[in-house]
Amino acid sequence: MLFSDLFNILYSMCTKEENMFWRSEFRKGFTMIELIFIIVIIGILAAVAIPKLAATRDDAEMTTIAHNLMVGATEIAAYAVARGETETELSQMSRGVKKLIENGWAQQVSGQPEIDVKWGNINNCIIMKIIHQGGNTEILSIETNGTVSNSECDRLRSLIDTSQFPMPLRGNLISISN
Repeated sequence: MLFSDLFNILYSMCTKEENMFWRSEFRKGFTMIELIFIIVIIGILAAVAIPKLAATRDDAEMTTIAHNLMVGATEIAAYAVARGETETELSQMSRGVKKLIENGWAQQVSGQPEIDVKWGNINNCIIMKIIHQGGNTEILSIETNGTVSNSECDRLRSLIDTSQFPMPLRGNLISISN
């Protein structure tokens, strides 16, 4: 059998005039093969779309973490300036830090003015801490280098503006400009 003969047979089966399945009196629904093709197409579309949606969710979560971290730094600085002191638990001075801890994105280091920000199962992606430099001099530090190396942590670190750190909170480092 030649290719052209096979083509003609398949073509005749698909033409409306000669195929009883195309006649309205015999065609009442979809054939099994048509349903399988539709299910396969939907499966392919889902396989392409679901990873994109998951990546979008991860990006939004990273942006939220970075935002809460930067807001937390500003709130801690304002707290230190307004009260002239800092607390051991950073969440007492900042709602942004409190949100990070409540959502499980960070944890307070016990007995230290420090939080460890994590991404997924990876701890210490970013470390925010208050460093006492003697007397009443304190600085707020966000450490993004020297902690765990991971591509996801690196993406999170890239969202943090580290140019303003270490940030003086109180003491000799604070200068008032006119």
